[in-house]
Amino acid sequence: MTGSDQAWAEPVLEIDEHTERGGAIGVDQEIRVLARANRLAIRCDPATRHDGPAPGTQVLDFPLRCVAHAHPECRFRWVRVTLNLSETDGAYVTDLSPRDEVSEHPVKISTSYSGGLKFDIAALPVHPELSAERGTEQDVYFPKISVSGIDFGYAMWDFTAVGEEPLKVDRPLRLLAAVPASGSDIPVQLTLRALVTARGAVGRIPLIGRQNTTIPLKTNA
Repeated sequence: MTGSDQAWAEPVLEIDEHTERGGAIGVDQEIRVLARANRLAIRCDPATRHDGPAPGTQVLDFPLRCVAHAHPECRFRWVRVTLNLSETDGAYVTDLSPRDEVSEHPVKISTSYSGGLKFDIAALPVHPELSAERGTEQDVYFPKISVSGIDFGYAMWDFTAVGEEPLKVDRPLRLLAAVPASGSDIPVQLTLRALVTARGAVGRIPLIGRQNTTIPLKTNA
């Protein structure tokens, strides 16, 4: 998948009946349809392979973009993206970008890779007087993110709304992972979770979508 108009993964969203929050919410069919009308999707480019730190290993640099677009009558409170690579023996996450971010001011995240098992990440503040004219840049934002998974077989990003502000997600993500050099396919289990409020709903509605796919790899690496 390389087309800019295609999603690498966009699982069907369902109301998660098994969460503690879900058990306390009574939702009718109208609210169920409305909740599922929210969009959570991941786009990506093929991963770049690099020589790994040990013989027989490679490092994958995997660029993604997460999009969370709420239905006009819904509002996201948080969104969680989980990529599970553990189906491949020996695969584990070595770094993630962005890492944890909590800021009251917009920043621009610069991520580069120059070898090894870590990204080079710089957070550059954007001055308030410049933020309006630079607001069209997709990597300028008011961030509140937490991440986990380094040295494990999964990666997790949490995007959280600040106060009562609506949560809008259109974010570049990058994952660095060590994998066996012999692997031709790297399977991934993607899980997208979100908490939304919807018109007419009593409380907040938990959504979940799951999809199994593989990381696209550059053929010329």
